[in-house]
Amino acid sequence: MTEPSRSDTPDLQTNPPAAPRKRRPPRRVEVSRVQILSPAMRRITLTGAELQGFEVSDPASYMKLIFPEPGQLEPERPLPDGPRAKSMRTYTPLAVRPVVCEIDVDFVLHGEGPASSWAAQAQVGQVLFLMGPGPGYKLPADAPAYLLIGDDSALPAFETILASLSDTATVQVIMEVTGSAEERALPDAPHSAVQWVVRGLDNTQAGQALEAALRQSPPPAADTRIYVACEASAMRRIRQLLTGELGVDPSQITGRGYWKLGNVNHPDHDYGDDS
Repeated sequence: MTEPSRSDTPDLQTNPPAAPRKRRPPRRVEVSRVQILSPAMRRITLTGAELQGFEVSDPASYMKLIFPEPGQLEPERPLPDGPRAKSMRTYTPLAVRPVVCEIDVDFVLHGEGPASSWAAQAQVGQVLFLMGPGPGYKLPADAPAYLLIGDDSALPAFETILASLSDTATVQVIMEVTGSAEERALPDAPHSAVQWVVRGLDNTQAGQALEAALRQSPPPAADTRIYVACEASAMRRIRQLLTGELGVDPSQITGRGYWKLGNVNHPDHDYGDDS
């Protein structure tokens, strides 16, 4: 009996190619309020009629903000299927008020890149474009404990997570900032403990204070869900510390590399899975 040719054999594993994901249309927004939270943190409220229908369902969700290029009063409206804007960055929608079409966004003034430079001079009436939202952190319904480990870039995401926890969950937060002036009140969770650690102004030290604090803390329990969000290389070191020295199962950990030292265009979706 001869072997059937390839064309004679039905390929039951073949799936049609997935259709490319359709981008949501960009939304034009204006600055309506600027708040100074600390020397290095600004909370900027964005508003506009095009925010109608913008809602998020998960904590630590993300959106894209498009900033003006040098010489522009406002960025050009991106085409739905056009190239990625050069000055587009990812941020967490901290508070969304759909009834009045407002979003609060926190910006770290780290001194480099189009977003930080823009936020340092932001004024009421200035225009950005917004795309999204994207998905966030799916809180496990049955998790009794959480450990949030991150630097100042993760503060908005952590605030949304803290505000979403059940009344019975316990949570430990270890937050790294440049100095004590950056410490501030976080959303109250019924069973929360917040530890602030200082790295100083030298960003080459990113994550070292977090690692030291972890080594001085009891190892996380097996039912603890861990969210690590900070500089990309530091996030990988912390994941390795957790899974190696501290014996944490990798399935307990969610990682996010929010920025990378020396790279102002660090790509999105850096989860540290290669660590």
